[in-house]
Amino acid sequence: MWLWYNSFDESSEDYLMDRANKIEVQTSLRKKMGLSFAVFSLILVIVLCWIGVLGGNVHAVIPGKVYRSAQLSGKSIQALSAQLVGNSQSAVMKNNGIRTVINLRGGSLENEWYRQELNDCAKIGAKHIDISMSARRMPPPDMMLELLKAFDTAQYPLLIHCQGGSDRTGLASTIYLNLYEKIPLDTAEQQQLTFRYGHISWGTAHPMDDFFNLYRSTGKVLGLRTWMTDRYPSLYAALPADQKSPASDQVPSKSKNSQPMHISKTGTSSTNY
Repeated sequence: MWLWYNSFDESSEDYLMDRANKIEVQTSLRKKMGLSFAVFSLILVIVLCWIGVLGGNVHAVIPGKVYRSAQLSGKSIQALSAQLVGNSQSAVMKNNGIRTVINLRGGSLENEWYRQELNDCAKIGAKHIDISMSARRMPPPDMMLELLKAFDTAQYPLLIHCQGGSDRTGLASTIYLNLYEKIPLDTAEQQQLTFRYGHISWGTAHPMDDFFNLYRSTGKVLGLRTWMTDRYPSLYAALPADQKSPASDQVPSKSKNSQPMHISKTGTSSTNY
């Protein structure tokens, strides 16, 4: 009996020690996994900020003159993360002396982000221009003419933005660099329509790249501006319907209860992509 009890006691001690070792190993493993997850999360946040998914995607196209960003107003993840790092709409405008905001999403007074953006512009007397286009369709010729007009007549410094600050903003920034800063188109496109700012050329926003490829294949000798004004409208008209922006994206739409606000083209419909 004594021998059986003693062996049971010894095995119990072994069991307790083994269990204690397992608990220690599991605790250590959980700590390592927690640390790995924290490091991975930090790296992910840094990468997402670097490519503009978080933080507002605020960058200088030409320092002191032209800036680009995502939509910085409202309560989207992009806008809230921008506010956390000091890139709210009002802060970016104030810090860079912005006199004109070019909004490539269009907008409606029914949208909170749009009303906030208008109010931020009104507070500092900045002009607000709506140019509605989609990143998933070829840009409408009339909107491209509006963009040229905005660049021609705007008070600088100006801020260009769409929803994410990647695709439509990249298109507009490329056009600006080529036409107004005389930077070669290939170089301008590599600098502005790039993964660095969240643009993926093989993704759903490939029409932004297709626009410049169409120019290269049909009218490079004309110069980009001449091609945009004289040749592109007929080329756009000949495109399949699924490559063109729906007409509803370009029709002004006012809220029934809206009041006049500081804006150049009031209340075009919002194009989120």
